[in-house]
Amino acid sequence: MSETENSIDKELFLEKFEKMSLKIEQLTHEISKMKDKLDKTNKINRSFGLEAIRNSKPLTFAKEVHGIKSPTKRYILSIRTVSELWKGRKNDFLITIRQQERETHMDLKALGIRIPIDDMKNLTTLAKEVLSLLYISSELKGIEITEILREIISEINKDGDSMVREIKQNMMLQ
Repeated sequence: MSETENSIDKELFLEKFEKMSLKIEQLTHEISKMKDKLDKTNKINRSFGLEAIRNSKPLTFAKEVHGIKSPTKRYILSIRTVSELWKGRKNDFLITIRQQERETHMDLKALGIRIPIDDMKNLTTLAKEVLSLLYISSELKGIEITEILREIISEINKDGDSMVREIKQNMMLQ
């Protein structure tokens, strides 16, 4: 083989290698874009909170609270019970905020906070904060708060036995 032929073969090889390298780079870029798109889709489609909702039970005495709706979604706060073992704990209240499709009422995302049923400190804090919101709202509207609180406490006292029975049925209490 002459030196000229050898030089031509090297050029041809380098040209083909350059084209192949460029194609590999383009494929790598395309695969990277596809992976990013897939990751975004999976991130949107998965929700830890939805799994927790499936493993919980709604409480009949705890009414759902509906938030301000957007044009396509609605937001719901609810209190549920969870008796499954999770991180060494069971028998928790699950306070959830769900995002639903406005038309179909299908749950899209959810976020939940588990509070152990016997965690009196956190439950007391939660009750105080909610009552503070009610107090502020009543003051701003010029409504007498004592009558509202009297009604709430009377309703809780009246339904107390059935609420405790429901919790005992939903949870595995020792």
